[in-house]
Amino acid sequence: MSLCVGIVEDTLDYIDTMRHLLGRIPQEVKVLQVASTLEEAKKLLQNPEVSLAFLDIQLQEGTIFEVLDELLRNGEKLPELVFVTAHGSFEYATKAIRFACLDFITKPVSEEALQSAVERFLEKREKRITENRQVQFLLDLLKGNMSAPTSIGIVLPKGVIEFIELERVAYFQADGSVCAVNFGDGERLLSTRHLGYYTDLLADNTEFVQISKNCLLNIHYLRRYDHRNKSAVLKNGEALVVSHRFGRHLRKMLLNQGEHSFFDYLKRLL
Repeated sequence: MSLCVGIVEDTLDYIDTMRHLLGRIPQEVKVLQVASTLEEAKKLLQNPEVSLAFLDIQLQEGTIFEVLDELLRNGEKLPELVFVTAHGSFEYATKAIRFACLDFITKPVSEEALQSAVERFLEKREKRITENRQVQFLLDLLKGNMSAPTSIGIVLPKGVIEFIELERVAYFQADGSVCAVNFGDGERLLSTRHLGYYTDLLADNTEFVQISKNCLLNIHYLRRYDHRNKSAVLKNGEALVVSHRFGRHLRKMLLNQGEHSFFDYLKRLL
């Protein structure tokens, strides 16, 4: 049985390319509907026969997020979504998509990328996972400050996704090919994503600092750092090992923080 997909794209050449590449992948795929305007995109996403939709983020009239926002407010059930964007463009949106654990591919689209996206969809469909909540989480992120997101989606075993406040996380720690998410209150989640995924995703977040190749620490949970023994003691008494390489960066950062705190203190006195 063919997988019915939709394509939202306002460039004819890209539509033809997507049709051609989808016809080359091993899975049997049928392009059921194509849309090039926001109104057409709305109808495509409302079509119950479309199981998977490839969405160009920017159309001539606006972004696809406007359509998604309207559909969710109306209680519509969405098909599985794969966002498509040019490399280097809409970086804020791509970051939000990753925080929401949604799928995206970049232009120029390759046959391999499309095949991988279809394979991810089929795996997700087997687990009967719905993504409406993920899309709502994405839209909420985009309406907020994407330079400093406060929440993140964590992919758990069996494809379950849990949305958490970043301020609750004390540290991320590598656990083989997966990653343990450790909270300040002792709770622990096991994510199927590796530590490098979170290190990359939180690279712009100054509150998280890598202290070893196996650990990404929320600096707010640090009570004491012993540079000589390379030990980081958390507020709950737990001790983490700091590597020599990352320890130098941690010490420098803490010293800079201390200087800023002292100057802030002087300003309050004046």
